[in-house]
Amino acid sequence: MKQTINIIAFFFVLSIPFALSSQTRKAIPAGRYEALSGIKNSRASKINETVTNSDKKEAVTLFWTEVLSHIPDKSTNLNFFSSGKLEDYESSSLKSKGLGQSSQIGQKTKLVYSDNLKRDENALKSLKNKDSLIVLKDNRELKEVMGLLSQFEVLLYQAESQTNYFLLKLK
Repeated sequence: MKQTINIIAFFFVLSIPFALSSQTRKAIPAGRYEALSGIKNSRASKINETVTNSDKKEAVTLFWTEVLSHIPDKSTNLNFFSSGKLEDYESSSLKSKGLGQSSQIGQKTKLVYSDNLKRDENALKSLKNKDSLIVLKDNRELKEVMGLLSQFEVLLYQAESQTNYFLLKLK
Protein backbone atom coordinates (compact mmCIF):
# COMPACT_ATOMS: atom_id res chain seq x y z
CA MET A 1 0.00 0.00 0.00
CA LYS A 2 2.77 2.41 0.96
CA GLN A 3 4.62 1.56 -2.21
CA THR A 4 1.51 2.32 -4.32
CA ILE A 5 1.11 5.72 -2.66
CA ASN A 6 4.80 6.50 -3.31
CA ILE A 7 4.46 5.58 -6.99
CA ILE A 8 1.31 7.72 -7.38
CA ALA A 9 3.00 10.65 -5.59
CA PHE A 10 6.05 10.23 -7.83
CA PHE A 11 3.95 10.44 -11.02
CA PHE A 12 2.00 13.36 -9.59
CA VAL A 13 5.20 15.32 -8.93
CA LEU A 14 6.46 14.53 -12.45
CA SER A 15 3.19 15.66 -14.04
CA ILE A 16 3.30 19.19 -12.55
CA PRO A 17 5.88 20.64 -15.03
CA PHE A 18 4.00 19.10 -17.97
CA ALA A 19 0.72 20.56 -16.76
CA LEU A 20 2.28 24.01 -16.39
CA SER A 21 3.98 23.92 -19.77
CA SER A 22 0.84 23.02 -21.69
CA GLN A 23 -0.75 26.44 -21.30
CA THR A 24 -1.92 28.09 -24.49
CA ARG A 25 0.27 30.68 -26.12
CA LYS A 26 -0.74 34.24 -25.34
CA ALA A 27 -1.00 36.97 -27.98
CA ILE A 28 1.62 39.72 -28.14
CA PRO A 29 0.13 43.01 -26.92
CA ALA A 30 -0.04 45.74 -29.57
CA GLY A 31 2.43 48.05 -27.86
CA ARG A 32 4.96 45.27 -27.46
CA TYR A 33 4.74 44.39 -31.17
CA GLU A 34 5.40 48.02 -32.10
CA ALA A 35 8.39 48.13 -29.77
CA LEU A 36 9.86 44.95 -31.24
CA SER A 37 9.30 45.75 -34.91
CA GLY A 38 9.82 49.52 -34.95
CA ILE A 39 6.70 49.99 -37.11
CA LYS A 40 3.76 51.78 -35.63
CA ASN A 41 0.64 49.96 -36.68
CA SER A 42 -2.86 51.26 -36.14
CA ARG A 43 -5.91 49.53 -37.54
CA ALA A 44 -9.59 50.20 -37.03
CA SER A 45 -11.25 47.27 -35.31
CA LYS A 46 -13.95 45.26 -37.06
CA ILE A 47 -16.45 46.18 -34.34
CA ASN A 48 -16.23 49.86 -35.21
CA GLU A 49 -17.20 49.48 -38.89
CA THR A 50 -19.75 52.26 -38.48
CA VAL A 51 -17.13 54.90 -37.77
CA THR A 52 -18.38 58.45 -38.15
CA ASN A 53 -16.63 61.11 -40.19
CA SER A 54 -15.31 62.76 -37.05
CA ASP A 55 -13.63 59.53 -35.99
CA LYS A 56 -12.03 59.16 -39.43
CA LYS A 57 -10.87 62.76 -39.24
CA GLU A 58 -9.40 62.06 -35.80
CA ALA A 59 -7.46 59.09 -37.17
CA VAL A 60 -6.09 61.14 -40.07
CA THR A 61 -5.21 63.97 -37.66
CA LEU A 62 -3.34 61.47 -35.48
CA PHE A 63 -1.43 60.22 -38.50
CA TRP A 64 -0.46 63.73 -39.59
CA THR A 65 0.58 64.63 -36.05
CA GLU A 66 3.00 61.73 -36.15
CA VAL A 67 4.25 62.82 -39.59
CA LEU A 68 4.85 66.35 -38.33
CA SER A 69 6.82 65.02 -35.38
CA HIS A 70 9.44 63.73 -37.87
CA ILE A 71 9.93 67.22 -39.33
CA PRO A 72 12.14 69.64 -37.39
CA ASP A 73 10.47 72.85 -36.13
CA LYS A 74 10.86 75.95 -38.28
CA SER A 75 12.79 74.25 -41.04
CA THR A 76 14.67 76.69 -43.24
CA ASN A 77 14.89 76.37 -47.01
CA LEU A 78 13.06 73.03 -47.01
CA ASN A 79 9.93 72.32 -48.99
CA PHE A 80 7.29 69.70 -49.66
CA PHE A 81 5.99 68.36 -52.95
CA SER A 82 2.41 67.23 -53.39
CA SER A 83 1.33 65.28 -56.44
CA GLY A 84 -2.13 64.72 -54.98
CA LYS A 85 -4.72 66.86 -53.26
CA LEU A 86 -3.78 67.82 -49.71
CA GLU A 87 -6.48 68.90 -47.26
CA ASP A 88 -6.31 72.49 -46.01
CA TYR A 89 -5.40 71.29 -42.52
CA GLU A 90 -2.49 69.24 -43.84
CA SER A 91 -0.97 71.94 -46.03
CA SER A 92 -1.33 74.61 -43.32
CA SER A 93 0.32 72.26 -40.79
CA LEU A 94 3.26 71.71 -43.12
CA LYS A 95 3.61 75.43 -43.77
CA SER A 96 3.52 76.13 -40.02
CA LYS A 97 6.52 73.80 -39.66
CA GLY A 98 8.44 76.05 -42.05
CA LEU A 99 8.08 73.99 -45.21
CA GLY A 100 7.22 75.75 -48.44
CA GLN A 101 5.29 74.11 -51.27
CA SER A 102 7.34 73.13 -54.31
CA SER A 103 6.30 72.42 -57.88
CA GLN A 104 8.87 69.64 -58.36
CA ILE A 105 11.00 67.24 -56.34
CA GLY A 106 14.41 68.72 -55.63
CA GLN A 107 17.38 68.38 -53.29
CA LYS A 108 15.67 70.46 -50.57
CA THR A 109 12.43 68.46 -50.65
CA LYS A 110 11.75 67.20 -47.12
CA LEU A 111 8.31 65.65 -47.67
CA VAL A 112 6.60 64.14 -50.71
CA TYR A 113 2.86 63.47 -50.66
CA SER A 114 1.35 61.05 -53.14
CA ASP A 115 -2.15 59.63 -53.42
CA ASN A 116 -1.50 57.48 -56.50
CA LEU A 117 1.46 55.12 -56.38
CA LYS A 118 1.19 53.98 -60.01
CA ARG A 119 1.32 57.57 -61.25
CA ASP A 120 4.21 58.64 -58.98
CA GLU A 121 6.28 55.45 -58.79
CA ASN A 122 9.06 56.72 -61.10
CA ALA A 123 9.20 60.11 -59.38
CA LEU A 124 9.56 58.45 -55.98
CA LYS A 125 12.31 56.17 -57.23
CA SER A 126 14.26 59.21 -58.46
CA LEU A 127 14.23 60.76 -54.97
CA LYS A 128 17.83 61.12 -53.76
CA ASN A 129 17.60 63.12 -50.50
CA LYS A 130 18.14 60.61 -47.66
CA ASP A 131 16.26 62.81 -45.17
CA SER A 132 13.11 62.99 -47.28
CA LEU A 133 9.87 61.52 -46.02
CA ILE A 134 7.16 60.14 -48.27
CA VAL A 135 3.50 60.20 -47.25
CA LEU A 136 1.62 57.73 -49.40
CA LYS A 137 -2.15 57.34 -49.44
CA ASP A 138 -3.11 54.13 -51.22
CA ASN A 139 -5.78 51.46 -51.15
CA ARG A 140 -3.25 48.60 -51.26
CA GLU A 141 -1.85 46.72 -48.28
CA LEU A 142 1.64 47.11 -46.82
CA LYS A 143 3.06 43.98 -48.52
CA GLU A 144 2.02 45.13 -52.00
CA VAL A 145 3.38 48.64 -51.56
CA MET A 146 6.71 47.52 -50.12
CA GLY A 147 7.13 45.09 -53.01
CA LEU A 148 7.05 48.07 -55.37
CA LEU A 149 9.08 50.43 -53.19
CA SER A 150 11.79 48.22 -51.70
CA GLN A 151 14.21 51.16 -51.35
CA PHE A 152 12.07 52.69 -48.58
CA GLU A 153 11.61 51.74 -44.95
CA VAL A 154 8.24 52.06 -43.23
CA LEU A 155 8.13 54.48 -40.30
CA LEU A 156 4.37 54.55 -39.86
CA TYR A 157 1.47 52.56 -41.28
CA GLN A 158 -2.19 53.31 -40.69
CA ALA A 159 -4.82 51.04 -42.19
CA GLU A 160 -8.41 52.11 -42.64
CA SER A 161 -11.37 50.56 -44.41
CA GLN A 162 -10.94 52.36 -47.76
CA THR A 163 -7.38 53.72 -47.73
CA ASN A 164 -4.05 53.05 -46.11
CA TYR A 165 -1.58 55.73 -45.06
CA PHE A 166 2.16 55.12 -45.15
CA LEU A 167 5.05 57.20 -43.88
CA LEU A 168 8.16 56.05 -45.71
CA LYS A 169 11.81 57.06 -45.58
CA LEU A 170 14.63 56.34 -48.01
CA LYS A 171 16.97 53.59 -46.74
